[in-house]
Amino acid sequence: MGQATPPGEGGGKLLEHCGFTAIYCFGDSMYDSGNALAESPQGPMGKFPYGVTIHHATGRFTDGYTIIDRIAEAAGVPPLNPYLKRNMDHSKGANFAVGGVGLLSKEARAKWHVKLPFSNSSVDIQLKWLGRHLNQAYRNETARREHVESSLFVLGGAGNDYLNMNLSFSSLPRVVQMKRIMPALLAATQVYVKTLITEYGARKVVVPGILKAGCRVSTGGFFHDTQVQCDETLTSVAALHNRLLKRELERLRIKFPDVEIVYGDMWMATHWLFDHFGSAGIHHPNERCCGNSSIGCGMPGAPYCGNPSDYIDWDGTHFTDHAYRLMSDFLIPQLASGLGCRAAANNVRSQG
Repeated sequence: MGQATPPGEGGGKLLEHCGFTAIYCFGDSMYDSGNALAESPQGPMGKFPYGVTIHHATGRFTDGYTIIDRIAEAAGVPPLNPYLKRNMDHSKGANFAVGGVGLLSKEARAKWHVKLPFSNSSVDIQLKWLGRHLNQAYRNETARREHVESSLFVLGGAGNDYLNMNLSFSSLPRVVQMKRIMPALLAATQVYVKTLITEYGARKVVVPGILKAGCRVSTGGFFHDTQVQCDETLTSVAALHNRLLKRELERLRIKFPDVEIVYGDMWMATHWLFDHFGSAGIHHPNERCCGNSSIGCGMPGAPYCGNPSDYIDWDGTHFTDHAYRLMSDFLIPQLASGLGCRAAANNVRSQG
């Protein structure tokens, strides 16, 4: 069966024509390239078989690379080094994302009964790290401004706030409680985007939405008979969050007309993945490749599939390198269009 091709041209080098000199990323374990491991050096993400596809564990929560690495590749930028790891090159940007964190600050998490026990380095803290990095790297204000204006900023990380609410504080249905926290998460996103623009001078910002979660597929024996069933609560919350997020981003575009603010459609990227897993060469869409309900991936005795590219699910929570690549091939053409990279490419061709 042939390889599936997502709408557009796939990832390729579509972002190169935007001329980004650096990429800065914020978020959680979906984007983290080693910060959680720097905070917890004995963490399982630093042990085999994490990183097996790229021959070493980097602290990424997968067998290889993540979506932000594919975005960097499409922009002609090296994979982003984790900010917290010492003696790393951050001249082409930095990854501030930390596995296990959310958007809300420590104070807001307490108010909404969100428990994130693995790290307190939420996105508000990560933005402070950005300021520290820029102050240390660029003493000259003009050089700093030019660097920031030619950089791409990717702001992710809302999923953990929803998934880690302590629902025992209320008798309200799960979906109602999760939706009550939504205005706080959207407000936090708005504040963070404004901070990137007004305090740091960002001119290109991508804000990914929430992906489909809790999904399983059934094929009836044939890939063209595939049916995707997802957790109804998570699906309804994610769909509403994404719809309202797009509305918030549109308001920000009106407020900052000289800034490209692009919504990253993770929902449709995962939707495409689940609809086309068979033709994409994935034969085990429902099983996890590493670990099980009793033994987590990276722990002694955890089972490992041996062929991650046959799977969507890496460790019960995160995707495989192959799945992330397929999702990136869907997402990157959309980002290239929103960021003006396609227009830049067309101008190059017309001048050639």
